[in-house]
Amino acid sequence: MVMQIHTETIQGYYERIGLPVPAGLPAGGSHFNIRQRTYIPRLLPFNRRDYYKICLGVGNMMHATPTRTISIEQPSIIFSCPSLPTQIQAQSEDQKGYTCIFNDAFLLNGLKQEVRFESPLFNDSLEAVYPLDAAGVERFTRYFTEMETLMASDYAHKYDMLRHLLVTVIHEGIRLRGPLEEKNQGGDRLTTRFFHLMDQQFPVDSPESPLKMMTPADYATSLNIHVNHLNASVKKATGKTTREVIHERIIAEAKVLLLNTDWDAAEIAYALGFEYPSHFNKYFRQYAQTTPLLFRESARPGVMANI
Repeated sequence: MVMQIHTETIQGYYERIGLPVPAGLPAGGSHFNIRQRTYIPRLLPFNRRDYYKICLGVGNMMHATPTRTISIEQPSIIFSCPSLPTQIQAQSEDQKGYTCIFNDAFLLNGLKQEVRFESPLFNDSLEAVYPLDAAGVERFTRYFTEMETLMASDYAHKYDMLRHLLVTVIHEGIRLRGPLEEKNQGGDRLTTRFFHLMDQQFPVDSPESPLKMMTPADYATSLNIHVNHLNASVKKATGKTTREVIHERIIAEAKVLLLNTDWDAAEIAYALGFEYPSHFNKYFRQYAQTTPLLFRESARPGVMANI
């Protein structure tokens, strides 16, 4: 019998840990939260998520993925990629540290794609658990403590500061991981070139300068390789198809433009390379589960789903 692996939503996360679901949690809207870790005696579910999670864990834990189970016996930073089913169980009652959760909408394209490729938070082929020495524990504790303080504050631009701290934590994880493995170097170089080429298209500055590349074939032509070669490299490195990666990037940019410009939906459609606004509306609904205008309305200040 094949085991069904559940995908936990942000709403499901709050229900599971017994906290109130934040008011106004919109589909596709921005969300970030941080809380201190405590001892939970039960085994947490083995599932995927539709959100990202970073844990600073102090105290013995068990961390399991579909391919291996490890015992964590020293303070560690744990990056949970949504696509990788994981399970964490506390194995001692002296649990300390922090857990923060967020979604792509909160990052607002704050990371280049080639940076994402190097982070275990977005690339499930990379190691997720990194042991910390005393200096590392102190450094990460400082970041998370500052996040907690900001969340409790009434500073008008606190989410901008939280976003910067979050990006710093992600970069710290990449630095801990070190260089990518030599055995994958060739494929990694091609994937990195692909991400670098994609990053050159963003951010979109004007409807008069629309995206030039929207398909795997467009990128393969620019990289002077066969599209099948590109697809194989990206799939091996990220677990996603080239088309999926491109779609995610375009949707992320669409959300940024909806939240941070006064362009109407037609202008955004043209800027993102769509010939007709109706095509963009259909595309956005397919990948974001809402319309562009409803997304913009739900994510306005005062409605944005942060707690």
